[in-house]
Amino acid sequence: MPQEIRASRPRAFACRGLFAAIVAAGVSCLPFAALHAQSPAVRGYITAVHPPNGFDVNGEQVTTTAETQFGLMGTKNQVNYGPMRDAIEIGAWVEVFGAHDPTTKTVAAQTVLFRDRGDRKLAALAVIERVFSTTPELVFAADGYHIRVTPATEVKFPHDVKSAVDVHAGMWALYEGKLGQDGLLVASKVRFVSTDHAKAKSDKAPGDSSVLAAAPQAPANGDQAAKANAQPPNNAPGQPENQIIDLRTEVDLDGVSYGISKDEALKSRVRRIGMSLVPAYQKQLPEGASSKIQFEFITVKNQMRDEQTSSEGLILVPAKLAERFKNDDQLAAVLADGIAYSLQQQAPIVFQMNRAELAEAAGLVAVSFVPYAGPLAESVGGQVMLGKYDRALKEQRWRVALELMADADYDPWQAPEAWRLAGPGKLPADTSTLKFPDRSGYQFAILNLMYKKPATTHAAVSGSPANTSASGKP
Repeated sequence: MPQEIRASRPRAFACRGLFAAIVAAGVSCLPFAALHAQSPAVRGYITAVHPPNGFDVNGEQVTTTAETQFGLMGTKNQVNYGPMRDAIEIGAWVEVFGAHDPTTKTVAAQTVLFRDRGDRKLAALAVIERVFSTTPELVFAADGYHIRVTPATEVKFPHDVKSAVDVHAGMWALYEGKLGQDGLLVASKVRFVSTDHAKAKSDKAPGDSSVLAAAPQAPANGDQAAKANAQPPNNAPGQPENQIIDLRTEVDLDGVSYGISKDEALKSRVRRIGMSLVPAYQKQLPEGASSKIQFEFITVKNQMRDEQTSSEGLILVPAKLAERFKNDDQLAAVLADGIAYSLQQQAPIVFQMNRAELAEAAGLVAVSFVPYAGPLAESVGGQVMLGKYDRALKEQRWRVALELMADADYDPWQAPEAWRLAGPGKLPADTSTLKFPDRSGYQFAILNLMYKKPATTHAAVSGSPANTSASGKP
């Protein structure tokens, strides 16, 4: 089972996690500067909380005491009481300094530092998935956030949009802003851009997905054509899923043939859940519209290779992966990831069609950190910046997938568990021993910020999301 599927053209540079060195037990006695000259015993997202004195990070169990010091990264103030101690929650990013026992995978925490995201400016180019309100203030979903436009926001519209009342799902926005404690991103600046893609041409954008979002390749010979194109799955626009007839036995992708599963019930389940996750604005676009994506969800027999050339629309899911999920919410998490990846691939077209406006917008937002900035990004150059783009694209996709799940009434709190189950090629007898991947940790952070927390249950406290719904709507 692949950990990640990345597009092989153009090549992305993935940020690799760093495993921290063991820190001596007396680290909290060191001066602040000396403390940060050491490496933390563990760093990452909190993936489980064990009240009153414990939490998990990267599969390591951290134990705190009354003497444990808490603070923010980059500050000198550390305390062992009050709000900082109360900041321990699933999804918080921490660096833990203390005595590490590699045998028991435990850390006796002397100091816990939290990442302060309160003042961080966010910027991106993203499609508007849903408009919640246009008056008295414009609030819309884009980039996996709920974005609020206030009277203080600097707003620019394209020539075909007169005011906020004309903003609609399917448009694109380049924004800058900060997240509030209520989960709303308050925009300081927003530029809405044209979505007329009819004359645009662009290479596919870099990205990655653990399900494979791709377009079928032309078969190399007549036999392959018969296998791949015996019967298109979508026989007629809007046809009920249970009436779709798909006689294909294989689908060809990047020169590799994938056998289509013969399990009709599983195939039907994957198609049903997948189509329910497609954004409403995409379904409402007329056939032939330049920005309409023809989504297909196909269950295949094969395991996926570590890398494939990917393009939009077709989402392949290994049958063995689909079968291991405990509920539809977990399967929806993986399918939503593939849809989010396909939506991302339209960004280079939007950028190309609005190159002049977005180049001018270099003074509007921090364009050097906007995914798919393309030619503008070349000025900063280097693998470090490419790594930041790659990470930004991943996080954008992980956020958008949660939004797609919530919009379709699936429980987004099931997503971190789904990715924990999706990781190994073969599940262990005790799945509780599986680590949450980095993706899950990031999604926990977004869930805690933007979506209603599940009821406090043993499952929620232990780090396995409770089976509850969350609308997360403003």
